[in-house]
Amino acid sequence: MSLAIVFEQAAATAGELVTSLESYGDLLFLVGDDPYARRCVPLLESAGTVVALTGDPAGDAAGLRAAGVTGLVAFGDWGVELGAALAAELDLPFHDRATARALTDKDVQRRLLDRAGVAGARHRPVETPADWDTVARDLAFPVVVKPSRGKGSRNTFLVRHEAEGRDLVSRLLDRGRAGHETRLVVEEYLAGGDTAPYGDYVSVESVCSAGSVRHVGVTGKLPLAYPFRETGQFHPAVLPSPLLRDVLELAEAALRALGCAYGVTHTEIKLTDRGPRVLEVNGRLGGNIAELYRRALGIDMIRVAADAALGVPPDLDVTVRDGIHFQYYNQPPLGVTRLTAVEGTRSLRSLPHIETYSRFVKPGSALPDDMRSLFLDRIAGSAGSPQEMWRALDDCLPRLRFTFEGPQGETVADGALLRKLNAQGPSAD
Repeated sequence: MSLAIVFEQAAATAGELVTSLESYGDLLFLVGDDPYARRCVPLLESAGTVVALTGDPAGDAAGLRAAGVTGLVAFGDWGVELGAALAAELDLPFHDRATARALTDKDVQRRLLDRAGVAGARHRPVETPADWDTVARDLAFPVVVKPSRGKGSRNTFLVRHEAEGRDLVSRLLDRGRAGHETRLVVEEYLAGGDTAPYGDYVSVESVCSAGSVRHVGVTGKLPLAYPFRETGQFHPAVLPSPLLRDVLELAEAALRALGCAYGVTHTEIKLTDRGPRVLEVNGRLGGNIAELYRRALGIDMIRVAADAALGVPPDLDVTVRDGIHFQYYNQPPLGVTRLTAVEGTRSLRSLPHIETYSRFVKPGSALPDDMRSLFLDRIAGSAGSPQEMWRALDDCLPRLRFTFEGPQGETVADGALLRKLNAQGPSAD
């Protein structure tokens, strides 16, 4: 067997891939013109062959055919689209091209979900400022404005008033044209139900194979930082049995509506007072899920994805481990432009319930200004109960101290203050 992995900065890091797939024999890492991927080439070469993609799917597929590739897997949205094109040339199991487009284009996805009667959010596409008139006429405010293609909540805004949205849409379209992104989607905001102290959404991790859908787990979420930035997740989700059943049924309906037949998927579902509603469906592993499910369920989701790509029945014999297993991500405050220092990380090593600390952004790094979820780090731990999880986070966050630069000068905040600032958004200024 020979497995090709479309590599990018996505849900599985180079280190995770190398570790999880070391026993899979012939590995081919497909790398495009991406600075992050190029930096990872030496590590990838330690585990397999790195193939530089030319941008011509037919030509690239011919090279993969000559190499005897029997399976293809992707862990990011770019890889899902490219993988569908390559798989079609190679006749390998993967999302077909129409499904891949639906999984990476929010407007197309919403249309298909609507057509199948899958509960989600009313929406309208926006390609020109004049399209805002249709939004204002057809949708109820508040609404969410986002790129039709994008990840990590990049350039995603909550808009409460028509005039505010008109100006925002014009700015985003102007900015997008400079970066070749010219389409937005506007959705009615789905208000969450009373889920405190947890977040008001969950994700369902599933495996599709030859027409069947198997759900691996439901992941609970911590409350979002303003406006839609993720701060963490945990397993198992804290849901009553009837709601859990409804969530799983909705996830399966969404996958079938989009034509998902192969591979690992990640479906995000909002918990509203009117029942669960689909936020979005991703045709790949969810971010940080591999680390979480390895601890919570004793299962390697990277290997599950690889087995599914190779046509091997994935090992889904999970071992549910007692307690609650969690991750927390520190997000930078809005408006800062650079992370300059992080202190206190060593003090976390001796704390109960905290197992690992991983830094994702190095001091000195410039920070984007597009509202995306940007994980500075990942605090991973396990506790006997949700209450112990919250106490563990309350204990460890004040020990971390972050320093940022921005237009207003230097900002210094420990993890607890950072959480408070991000929850309040601009009103904290």
